[in-house]
Amino acid sequence: MKGLVKNEPIIVLADEDLSHVDFHQQILSENGYWLRSVATPQKLTTILEQHPVNILVISMDFAFESGESIDVEIKKIRALSTCKNTRIIMTANTYCGDQKQLAFRSGASDYMVYPIAADELYLKMGTHLVAGAHRGVTSALSRSANLLTEVNMTLSPLIATSVSCAQMLNQTSLSNKQSVYVDSVNNAMKRASVIGDNLRDFEEMSTNTISLDNTPFDLGQLLESLRDYLVGEAENRCVELLFNVPLDVPRSLVGDPDRLRRILLNLISEAFIVGGGCPIILSIQAGKLSDSSVVLEFSVHRKITDDEQDSDDLDELAERAAMAMSELDESLNLVVACCLVELMGGAFHEESIDKDSGIYFNLELQVAKVNADKSFAVPVDLRGLRVLVVDDNPSSIAVHSAIISSLGFYCESASDVDSAFHAIEEGHLDLEGEPFDLVLLDWSMPGKKGFHLLEKLQTDMTPEQRPLVIVISAFDRAVIEKERSKGQVDGYLHKPISASVMFDTMMEVLGKNLPKTHQRIIAAQVHSNGITINGSGKRILVVDDMPINQQIVQEVLISNDFQVELADSGRSAVVKVCPAPELYDAVLMDLEMPEMNGLEATRIIRETADRESLPIFALTAHTMERDRQRCADAGMNDHVAKPLDADILLKKLASHLGLAVNATDIRDVNKSVEVEEYEYVDVDDGIKRVMGNEKLYFKLLSDFAHQARAQESQVCVLIESGKLTEAAESAHNIAGSAGNLSVVALRKSAKQLQNALMTLEDYQLSLSQFRRDMDNAIKEIGDILLKRHNVTSLHKTTENDASTALPKSHSVNQMDKAFIDRIFVLESQIMAQDMMAIDNYYQMLVDFCDLAIKLKPVGDKLIELDYPQALTALKQFISDNGFSKEQTEQGGQSYVG
Repeated sequence: MKGLVKNEPIIVLADEDLSHVDFHQQILSENGYWLRSVATPQKLTTILEQHPVNILVISMDFAFESGESIDVEIKKIRALSTCKNTRIIMTANTYCGDQKQLAFRSGASDYMVYPIAADELYLKMGTHLVAGAHRGVTSALSRSANLLTEVNMTLSPLIATSVSCAQMLNQTSLSNKQSVYVDSVNNAMKRASVIGDNLRDFEEMSTNTISLDNTPFDLGQLLESLRDYLVGEAENRCVELLFNVPLDVPRSLVGDPDRLRRILLNLISEAFIVGGGCPIILSIQAGKLSDSSVVLEFSVHRKITDDEQDSDDLDELAERAAMAMSELDESLNLVVACCLVELMGGAFHEESIDKDSGIYFNLELQVAKVNADKSFAVPVDLRGLRVLVVDDNPSSIAVHSAIISSLGFYCESASDVDSAFHAIEEGHLDLEGEPFDLVLLDWSMPGKKGFHLLEKLQTDMTPEQRPLVIVISAFDRAVIEKERSKGQVDGYLHKPISASVMFDTMMEVLGKNLPKTHQRIIAAQVHSNGITINGSGKRILVVDDMPINQQIVQEVLISNDFQVELADSGRSAVVKVCPAPELYDAVLMDLEMPEMNGLEATRIIRETADRESLPIFALTAHTMERDRQRCADAGMNDHVAKPLDADILLKKLASHLGLAVNATDIRDVNKSVEVEEYEYVDVDDGIKRVMGNEKLYFKLLSDFAHQARAQESQVCVLIESGKLTEAAESAHNIAGSAGNLSVVALRKSAKQLQNALMTLEDYQLSLSQFRRDMDNAIKEIGDILLKRHNVTSLHKTTENDASTALPKSHSVNQMDKAFIDRIFVLESQIMAQDMMAIDNYYQMLVDFCDLAIKLKPVGDKLIELDYPQALTALKQFISDNGFSKEQTEQGGQSYVG
C-alpha cells in the first residue's frame, strides 16, 4: 500500500506449505506490507523476538518444537514483549467447528480456511491492522488514517462498479447459474460495504469526531434490510436465523437507523462465527414505554423454549464483547458494535438465570411524534381461523406461534410431516373439530421435507379439504418451485421472518384464497357468472400495467383456484418467464404497455417456450380481425376482449389447459336489496366482473375516482403537445379501466376520443364529450360511495336534518375529540392538496357515520380534486359548528349518536 514506510506494518506467516507462502507473498508484498514467512519454530521465535509484530498468520498444523498444543504455544508467543498486542489469525486447510472453537479459545482474532480469495485476504489484513490500532500497537494508531483512506479508496470504486454491473445484469435474461453468480457478487459487495462503514466509524471514534444521526425510521424496514444483508451468510454457513420481534414493539422510532442496523449486523456476524452452526435468534422486546420514548431490550442468543438442550455456544460472544469494551478486543466488529451501543446511551448486561447464552443490551430510543405504526388488525371475519405451524425447531415454532396467536388466530404446531398430515386429516374426520385453514410449512426438515407434505395433501385430500399453505424457507423461491412438483403453494416467507412481513403475507394469502367454507366465499356465490372451473393450482402470469385491471383479472382467477402472479410491463414478463417458462401454465398479456408492449414480449418469450407448452392470451380492447392476426403472428394462442367477461376468460382457459367447465345457477333467491341503477355506472355488472367481491369492487371504484383526473390531465397535456398517438394510448387505458368497472358511458366516450386521435380526425367534439363524461362519472362514483356508507352505517335523516348544523352549545360535549382532531387533519391535507384527503374523508364516513354526512359538500369537491372549493366548504362547516383547535386539547364526553 502506497504511503506506508518500510517495515511497518509487520506481518509474519508461519506455514510449511509453499503454495500458501507464495499466495500471501503475492497479495501482501505487492501492496506494501512487510511479510516474513517462516517454516520452522526456531525461525519463528527469532523473528518474533526481533520486531513488534502487527499480525501473525499461523497454520493450525504448524509443527512446534516442543510438541505442545496450539493454545499452549500461543500463550508462549503472547508472553513475548513484541507480541502482547499482536493480532493472531489461525488458518486451516479444511473447516472444522471444534478446531475453530480451539482457535478462538487460544486467543486468535480470526479463523480462515483455504482457499482464501485475494480480496478477502486484503480486506482482512486492513481490518485487523485497524483493530490492532485500538489495542495500542506501536505507531499503528497514527497510521490508521492513512490505512483507512487506502482501504476505502480501494473499497469504494470496487463496490460501486460491482453493484452497477450487478444491476445491469439483473435487467437481462439470466440463467439460474448466472443468477447465483450475480447474487454472490451482491452479497460480497454488501459485506465489503459493512467493512468500509466499520472502518470509517472506527476512525471517527479514534479521533472523537463521530456524530450520531437522529432521524425517524421504521423498525420493520430496518429488519428487512438486516435480513437482506444476512440471508446469504446464513445460507453459506447453514445457520438458521430467526427474528423474534413481537407486534407490540413500537415500529416508528427516532435514532440512527444505519448504525443500529450495523450494531445488529456485527453482533450476528460474530455469533455466526462462534456459534458453530447453532440457530441464532435476534430478539427485540419492548421494556419501559413512555409517550416519547421506549427502552428496547436487544439480545442475540440461541434458544427460546425450555425444550431445547442448554448450550454455551454463544458464551464466548458475551466474553469477547466485555473484552472489546476494555480495549482487549478480539474483533473489529465487536469493537465498533460495543462502542456504538455506548455512544447511543445503551449498556450491555449479563443474561438472567432463565435465559440462554448470548449477548444482551438495552437502548432507549425516541418514539416518533407522528405515530406512523402500521395497523396489524386482522379483519373480524378472518379472526379465529386455525393455523398449523410445521417446523422441527422448537424456537422457530415458539416465535411464529406467538405472532400468529397475537393476531387472533388459533395456532397449533407439528414437528414433522407425518404428524402434520395426521393433524390436518383429523381436523376433517373429527366431527367436533374444525379443519385447519392455513399451514405455515418449514421446507427443510430432517427426514421428510416440506414437499412430501404437499404431495400427500395433493394425492390424499380433495381440493375442498386442502388448507392453504405458506412455505417458510431459507432457500430461494425457484428451488422450492422446482421441488414442489404438483403440490400447491399459496405464499412464501424467506427466513429470517419479521412479524410485519408475516402479517402482510398471511393477509395477502387469506385475502386472495379464502378457505372454501368461509362466509365471504359463500356470499360471493350469489354473484356467480354462471361458469366456474377448477384451476387446480395452475399458475397464471397476468401482465398489465393498470393496477385496476390486474386486480379484476386476479379476483376472477383466484376465485377459480388458480395461482396468480403479476407483472406490470412486457419487459417484466420476459424477465419472469424466459429463465424458467415451465413455472407458468399460461400468460394473460395486455397489448398496450410502456417500455415493451405485449406483442414484443410474446415474440421474445416464444424463443424459449412454444405455443403448446405455454399458452399466451391477449387481453385487449382491439378485437378487429387485423388485431387478432397481429396477436397470432406474434405467437399468441388466443385473445380475450376488454372489458373482461369472466365467462369467456374461464372458458378459453379451460379449453387450452384441459379443464372441466361447470355451469352454475346464477339466480339469487335470497337477494333482498335491489342495486340502484345509475346513468354512468352499472354497479351490478361491475360486481359480477370481480366474482361478487363487493368490497374489492367499491375499493377499485374509489381508486378509479382518484386516478381518473390525473389520467384525464395527461391526455390533455399530450394533445396540447401534439403527441396524439401517446394521447390515444392514454385514452385507451382509461377506456379499459372504465369498461372493467362498468363505467359504461365514460368507456364509450374514451374510445371515441381514442379513435379520433388515431385517425387524425377533428377530435375537439370527442374531447369535449370525454371531459363531460369524466366530470359526471366521477360525481356519480362519489354519490355511489357515499350512499354505500349511508346504507350500511348512517342513521336515516331528512334532507333538512342533513343540512342543519350542530347546535353550538352541544358541539364540544357531543362531538368526540377524535372527530375534531380528524377535521383539522383533513383541513391540513386539503391545504397541502394531499391525495390522502379523500381517503381520510371516506374513513370518516365509517368512523363517525352519523355526523360525517354533513361533510358531503366537502367530499363532492374532493372527488373532483377541487381543493380550493373543498377547503371553502370545510371552513364553512367548522365555522357553522363553532369548532376550534383549542377544543382538540380538551377532554369531554365521547359523542354517542
